[in-house]
Order: sequence, then C-alpha cells, then structure tokens
Amino acid sequence: MEPRLIDISDYVLSGEGANGKSYDCLSDTNLMIKMYNTSYPREPIFSEYEVAKKVYECGFACPEPGELVTDGERIGIQFKRIVGKRSYARAISEEPERLEEYVREFAGFAKRLHSTKCPEGVFPDIKANFRHMIESEGCYSDAQKAKIIAYLDSLPDEMTAIHGDFHIGNIVTTLPKGAPMDTPHDIYMIDLGYFSYGYPLLDLGILNITMNWLDADYSSQLFHLTRDMENRVWDVFVDEYFFGPEKLAEKYFGKGSTRKEVNDQLSKLMAIQIFLVSFNAGEMYPYLDVLVRKAFDL
Repeated sequence: MEPRLIDISDYVLSGEGANGKSYDCLSDTNLMIKMYNTSYPREPIFSEYEVAKKVYECGFACPEPGELVTDGERIGIQFKRIVGKRSYARAISEEPERLEEYVREFAGFAKRLHSTKCPEGVFPDIKANFRHMIESEGCYSDAQKAKIIAYLDSLPDEMTAIHGDFHIGNIVTTLPKGAPMDTPHDIYMIDLGYFSYGYPLLDLGILNITMNWLDADYSSQLFHLTRDMENRVWDVFVDEYFFGPEKLAEKYFGKGSTRKEVNDQLSKLMAIQIFLVSFNAGEMYPYLDVLVRKAFDL
C-alpha cells in the first residue's frame, strides 16, 4: 500500500518526539497524523501501521488508525484525533505539583495492561523482538550475546499484553489541566510499533532508562522534566506498581522484597531494553553500553 499524498499546510504541529512530529488537521478536527523523520526507515512505519490496526481491532485503548500518508518527503500514519489529550510527560511538566497523582494513575494503567492477555496468533513474542535486536547489535561478541539471550530465554513465557516502548510520553490522558483525578477521562496508548506479548516486567525497562539513565539534556527535550523530577517519577512508579494493593513485588521477587532489591532485580530487565534504544538509534550509546556490561558481567 502506497501512502496517500496530503497537503501538509492543512495541518498544524501539535507535538514532537524522537522519531517524528505529530500534526492536527485544520480542515477535519477529527483527524491527526504522525509524521516520521525523513531519516526513519520505511519498513518500521509500515509495520507500526499494521500493528496499530490490530491493537485497535483487539479493543485495546488506542487511537483508531486511518491510512498511510505522505507530504512528498516524509511518511506518516493518520489517526482519529483524541481531543484534549496530553501525554503523562506533558501533564506532569504542566502541573509538577501533581507529579505523584499522575504517576500513580500511569502505574495503575500499566498494571491493568499487564494483567490483560493477548489473543493468540495476533502479536509477536517480545522475546523474539529482543532476540533479533540483541543479535543485530555489533558491539558484543557472539559469546556475550549468547549470555544475554540465555537470560532472556530464562524469563517466564506469558501471554500478557506488552506496549513495548512504555514510557510517560507514549501514554496519554484526556484529563483537563487542573481537573480533579476523579473527573471522567480516558487513557490511551500511542506509538504501538513494538506492541507484543510476554513477561510483563520486560515492559518496564524503557521507563527505567528514560527516567534514570538517558542523557539528561536529551531526556529533558523529550519529556520536559528535570532529571530530579524524572527520578521521582520512577520512584513513585515503583512504589505504586510493586508495592500497591496487588503486592507485585511479592509476586515477582518474593515476600519481604525491598525497593532496593526490586530496583536491583530490574537492572537486567532494563539492560535488555537498552537494545531497543540502540536498535532505534542505529548505535549503542557508550553510557548505556556500560549498563549492559555491568548487568551481565561482560
């Protein structure tokens, strides 16, 4: 399917991310587009489009995809516009005094997603995705890759829904600025190219990386937060996700697990998702390479 040519002058910039920009349509307020950077390869765009259609058809909370489009240089995906949406990154940056409120709701959404089973035969196995990324990375020997993959393969096989690039920029809320949290509103997932199934904790690595380890200047551009605020987002998330009423720390790491022990256990899981960052960037950043080598004693 070839993308349909559109007139980009009929669209107004509404957001910007690592791989492209989003625009709202002026002539039809029900539509928006996500335009990828010219340097971004075609294949992942087409793949994300097909995955997004499946995610929507399976009833997961996401915008309805329309068609593939191009402005003559860039390729993008048209979606039904979510009126009044804000990413959790944007909401926290606009209302920093409510950081804890927003993060606890964000973590609650994560727990609901990670307790939902995927239909069989529709989405890929997250282990297969990561295995491909690890094998594609050029800065490790075959023996080192085998050690990392052996750990990946040792993790439980589950059919749990996985966003795949789960962070505060890729989950959006329709809660109006300043409105109490009990005001009726919706939560949606965006950027669904890596949606898959598998072990739920493999979905937490990107949030860990972005809030604690990603280059602070780059992270600030993406999420509009200071590093201290990002660290706080992670701490509140861990508290709500693992030590909330569901007692997931006990489920995954044993009774009496402390926050430090949980963070230590998550370090290898985070190191696995570093390969997603390097795969998208086309290179392994040296400061993230250090974390991989430390996690797996390479």
